[in-house]
Amino acid sequence: MAQGAETFLSILESGRLGPGSLQPFPSPGRAAEPDLAAEMTALARERIDPDELDRTGAFPPGLLDTMRDRGYFRLRLPAPAGHGLSDYAAFHAISEVSAWSPATGQFLAIQNAVGAAALLAALPPGPLHDHVAARVRAGTVSAFAGTEEAGANNAWPRTTATPTPDGEHYVLSGTKLYTGSGSFADLLALTVTIAGAGGDRRVGVAFVDTDAPGLQVTAQHEFLGQRGLGNARLRLDGVRVPRDHVLAGEPGASSFPAAVIPVALLSALYFNAAPALGLARACLRLVHAFVPGRTVNDRPLGDYDAVQRITADLLADVYAMESLTRWCLLGPGASARTLERVVAKNVCTRAAWRVADDTVSLLGARGLETAASQARRGALPVLPAERLLRDARGMRVSGNVDFILDVNAGRLIMSRFLTDGAAPVEAGPAGDALADDVRRFTATCADLAARHPDPADLMERQGTLGALGRIAAELLTAAVVRARATAEHSGGELAALYGAAARARLAALWTRLDTVTGDAASGRAAHDHTAHDHTAPDLAAPDHVKVSRRWLDGAADPFTDPGGDRP
Repeated sequence: MAQGAETFLSILESGRLGPGSLQPFPSPGRAAEPDLAAEMTALARERIDPDELDRTGAFPPGLLDTMRDRGYFRLRLPAPAGHGLSDYAAFHAISEVSAWSPATGQFLAIQNAVGAAALLAALPPGPLHDHVAARVRAGTVSAFAGTEEAGANNAWPRTTATPTPDGEHYVLSGTKLYTGSGSFADLLALTVTIAGAGGDRRVGVAFVDTDAPGLQVTAQHEFLGQRGLGNARLRLDGVRVPRDHVLAGEPGASSFPAAVIPVALLSALYFNAAPALGLARACLRLVHAFVPGRTVNDRPLGDYDAVQRITADLLADVYAMESLTRWCLLGPGASARTLERVVAKNVCTRAAWRVADDTVSLLGARGLETAASQARRGALPVLPAERLLRDARGMRVSGNVDFILDVNAGRLIMSRFLTDGAAPVEAGPAGDALADDVRRFTATCADLAARHPDPADLMERQGTLGALGRIAAELLTAAVVRARATAEHSGGELAALYGAAARARLAALWTRLDTVTGDAASGRAAHDHTAHDHTAPDLAAPDHVKVSRRWLDGAADPFTDPGGDRP
């Protein structure tokens, strides 16, 4: 097996989660730079009405200039160009702003996670680095354009970069959709397929000034939530850029240039996990403003068992989000925690969705009522749960849809087992359900690798990979929560609450994995389950291929056609 510093991927490879795992657990200390985070949040509170931003989709005049002048687009760049914040400190600042206005937090995340300031570190010394550095110093508003009309997960971008006959320029042609900040950015980084001699091609990242001839904003997208991001459709029709303004990947490799990959891993934390954490904290504030002081049948609302359980679970979810993002971003080994950074987006955005959804339930009809409606009738305080719910749902899609990220996590895990094999999984002490689940996971992955020696075959089984990715994310988050509570000698009640909820989700996910693999015995025969029984009835694999293809091809209506399958 692979050697090196402990990460959760190495724990899953070994099948061993011990009392000392994920220790020492990192603490932010002064790394969060509370003064700058407070300054940024104060500006947002002073200048932005989140409900007005949601209504108009436009930031107040002059706000972006103020943010630029204060260096908020360059949080991680060293002084004097930027504030020199650590990865976690920048994350914390974005999260704090997001607790007031998620859309504003996401805008700042674009600038600091995938914009020019973030990409600068990935550029080698030379003309491109110098060009982008100069634009960053000048205070550019930038954007990253990757999604196209053909979808976000195609290996090769449809936008092309064709060299001119003299080799001095590329000519760019194509269309980009859903580009955050695209409607008001002055510098774009966009993915392209670079045409080469003899049919050779590469994936590249081209840097383009938005006033370049042939570049046009053709539409602004309006979403369910997340309004104010300036999300735009862009058309490139023969846009010429200097050859030196394109960062090219390896020939034949359908992936980002290697130097950009670490930036991409961090981007989901900034663009999704940080706003999700801030949004969840905002929901807690709404609950705290609503529940105390209310009575039902002359009894305080907060005294009811159901309300107490929901409230406690909300707090536990936020505690878990904080814990996982600390583990992803703090400590000397943080950059090696690849699996953690891959799954953090889904963990945090799904938790934020649970928190927002339950907040709406706690508030009842007022949770569904818009902020504008509450203000018109004089309800105080105005509680915008409906807006936060819409924002939370959008975060599960932005930056790549959640179920595809589950598949990617499963693919990452199984690639290690297919390459390195697996060490024998030893039985552990009774009474530790989480450690037992980790052993079961390792045995299951080893069994799948043995039964699918052709990696291409296993990598096509997205149902299996997605289930593995979700189980791994639950195991990781539960382990991180427990490790934090142990290290800090506090938070034990919240850790216990989160662990109980995670076990319930894991029980369903194990059954789901059994179903999609078509083998309910998967992974169980490989080790002893006497300490923590996971037995489930044998399940025949449902024929999802037949059902979906018949309906999508229009051959049969499964609800009315006697020859079709009834659900």
